[in-house]
Amino acid sequence: MTNALTTAHYNYVAQHLNQTMLVYELLKSGFLSYDDIRGAYDPETEEFVEIFQWLAFPRFYGCDLDKLAEAGIPVLESEYGDWVGITSFGSHYDLYVYPALINAIFDMDISYDDIQELGRVMP
Repeated sequence: MTNALTTAHYNYVAQHLNQTMLVYELLKSGFLSYDDIRGAYDPETEEFVEIFQWLAFPRFYGCDLDKLAEAGIPVLESEYGDWVGITSFGSHYDLYVYPALINAIFDMDISYDDIQELGRVMP
């Protein structure tokens, strides 16, 4: 693994749309199924994790979604769209969400501190 975090990595995960209400309505109406959510079970307890938000990432491809699900990040793919489930609540995305996404997609090992350092050098 490498820790060479760049603005390209950050920008890749930072562009997203919050579509939580849309996904919950599609799940409620039966257009989507909870059974189709990958990576949504806690590996230790095998219980379904609580998902607080659903985000659409326009830059993500199928292989990105596969990597996220393998890393235990909830992913929902359908003919209506693809979404990533966010299981942390109340914190800025830089703290938990972006590091987890970057680590999974780019096979890195970065943290909030790395993102903060990148922010100091970004224009």
